[in-house]
Amino acid sequence: MTIDLDDARLQTEAARRLADAARELFVKKGFSATSVSDITERAGMSVGSLYYHYGSKTNVYIAIWLKYQRSQEARARETVVAVRAAGVTNGLRLFLAGTRAYLLGAWEHRDVVRIVADGDTPPGFGLRMRRITQDWLRQNSTLLRESANTLGQDDALGVRAIVAIVTEAIGGICREVAACATREEAEELVARAIDVFARLANSPSDNQYRPDSREALGGGAPFRDDGGW
Repeated sequence: MTIDLDDARLQTEAARRLADAARELFVKKGFSATSVSDITERAGMSVGSLYYHYGSKTNVYIAIWLKYQRSQEARARETVVAVRAAGVTNGLRLFLAGTRAYLLGAWEHRDVVRIVADGDTPPGFGLRMRRITQDWLRQNSTLLRESANTLGQDDALGVRAIVAIVTEAIGGICREVAACATREEAEELVARAIDVFARLANSPSDNQYRPDSREALGGGAPFRDDGGW
């Protein structure tokens, strides 16, 4: 079964209950130690219901991660739109603002990041995850190409270098953000990561990505401490 988050079967209350139950159990026990019956018992549903909605335990896991990834993409996209609407045209600043929002989302959904980070994932999942993340980040390289005020439209290798660095680093930084003890620590870690990316691109950040400079960036989705979607 190919997972399509827009499938009508995954829009039901039953599908949501199964995913919520699986998410809790994957965090507590890990993917391998969690059985289909564990999930359905926690959700108060039948084994057949899980197979009808998802097809397998692996597909439940993938659906949880795809929903996280979709929320991350939306968060970053909305931040870029807001920053652009505030008058920012510099492609690098737009790129870094979106990246910052993406990294901060790892704290909001830290339980999902942690169940992936522990390495107890379905076969082949790591490769699929990396491909989706890389594809999304490469799409964002257009933010750099659009700007004549940043690396320069003719500096294709410079754009490729920055996108490659962010692409390879973002997974590790997300894991570190998810491991932070507090929201404040997570915000500071993200700010430092963005500072590094800005320096690599020869564009001083001027502390514009610090937690207390959020308004200068055009905001960004607020933190939610409940870890919800």
